Amino acid sequence: MPASRRWALAALAIAGLLFLPGCGGGPVSMQPSARTSVSASARPVSMQLHARTAVGTGAQAQAWATAILRALKAPAKPVNTASMIAWFAAEDDGHAAGVFTYGAGANNPLNLTVYSGETAGMTGTEPSGAGPDHPGNIDFDTPAHGVTATVRVIRDKYPVIAHALRSGRGLLSNPAVAAELSTWSGDGYSSLR
Repeated sequence: MPASRRWALAALAIAGLLFLPGCGGGPVSMQPSARTSVSASARPVSMQLHARTAVGTGAQAQAWATAILRALKAPAKPVNTASMIAWFAAEDDGHAAGVFTYGAGANNPLNLTVYSGETAGMTGTEPSGAGPDHPGNIDFDTPAHGVTATVRVIRDKYPVIAHALRSGRGLLSNPAVAAELSTWSGDGYSSLR
């Protein structure tokens, strides 16, 4: 049997859609038995981020950082990942994951605003945590749309930040990115630690 066919059959079995003769005609169960434990690290981390909710600094923030860095074609080196997580924390006022954060957009951990332009997946906006004179933070329908929009804005409007991440230098204590961080944050911060 060709390898591609074996992979397809394995995928169907895992999805529970493969019916095997002699197995009662039902789908194959891939549920762990009572004796089998599934470690927490083996479970996938949801990137779904609800409006007005902090991403925090844990596994969900790590997943967002990795997705954004990959899409930006930047190395997921520890300094870059730490930079992204510090940036999320600056945007969330340092709140823990799942904590109410006024103005945080859905699937938008860096709080892209309506000034970022029209993009796929926009479903509305949240009032800015920076006050009524600032534009609303976009809500995205899926994490994929949030990642795509974030990368487009970083790449097209913040070239120094994009270069710092792509070069592997990161953003932490990097004076070269101060002006762009200040612009991004509406003068709320100019460095990340």
